[in-house]
Amino acid sequence: MDIGFLHQEAHETVRGARRVLIVAHKKPDGDTLGAATAMFNFCKAKGIPATGFCHDIVPQQYMYIPGTEEFTADPAVFADPSHDVMAVFDAGDLRFAGIADLVASMPVKPTIVNFDHHATNERFGTVNVVDVKASSTAEVVYDFLRTVGADIDRDIATCLLTGIITDTGSFSNPATTDSALGAASDLVRRGAKMQEVSSKLMRNKSLMSLRLWGQVLARLKYNEKLGVASTAIFAKDLEVEGIDDEHVEGISNFLNQFLDAKVVLVLKELPDNKVKGSFRTAEDIDVSAPAKILGGGGHKKAAGFTVPGRITETANGWKVE
Repeated sequence: MDIGFLHQEAHETVRGARRVLIVAHKKPDGDTLGAATAMFNFCKAKGIPATGFCHDIVPQQYMYIPGTEEFTADPAVFADPSHDVMAVFDAGDLRFAGIADLVASMPVKPTIVNFDHHATNERFGTVNVVDVKASSTAEVVYDFLRTVGADIDRDIATCLLTGIITDTGSFSNPATTDSALGAASDLVRRGAKMQEVSSKLMRNKSLMSLRLWGQVLARLKYNEKLGVASTAIFAKDLEVEGIDDEHVEGISNFLNQFLDAKVVLVLKELPDNKVKGSFRTAEDIDVSAPAKILGGGGHKKAAGFTVPGRITETANGWKVE
């Protein structure tokens, strides 16, 4: 279906809503938050009542994004019958968004508008604005706003630039296309706070974080046959006072940018006896394929999965059992 038609259909759906529930995925990153807050600010400017929701509290490093301060992690918003339209951003399915059970229990089933750029997206929406050629979901929303003639002000531009910079690795990975650079350039012209975005996304590591990164980097293993570099983050690493998930965010992207390996895999132990795996590649390799086999998904150059078990070290590398 023509993407322009989908833009118009999504616009009509949002404009006709009694109240829009805007959802960023769980464990949010700059792309889901940038895209979701851009839509939140668009709704405010148009006088469309909207509620921002994220399953997890927005990390402090992203609180500079205009609109994040109005997002809630309270699931009670799903019980509000006025939410007749729901817009979900950067999630391949409702499970990844962290809202599958909440949506199933809503008193009024909403019309869902699904904005994403992942090839593994399940097209779970009533309207699916999914563009796998886009660098990021923020770029998808940028194209949507341009198509419908929206006023992209300084706040919205800052939101969108955050998402594009996040998913292009600050314009360093294969997602850095001419359209991504063109969108970013236009957003800067519209007033996006480029220096603040770059500073918050890149110069955000404390001394404690870097010490933890040192431990994780010291565990690097390389499988020459497969061309896969891997490392592990154990639950005990995050049990130190003052350390949490934010302190290890970005390790897989960092390794993919600087390490001479075909594929990077970072394994991280989660609560409830689970392990999260994050694949990254700068090669012409589709890492979403193995991620999908393991019950996860993503896009060609970056994908992930979650499996039961704990991480153990073997002579040949890391193993989940």
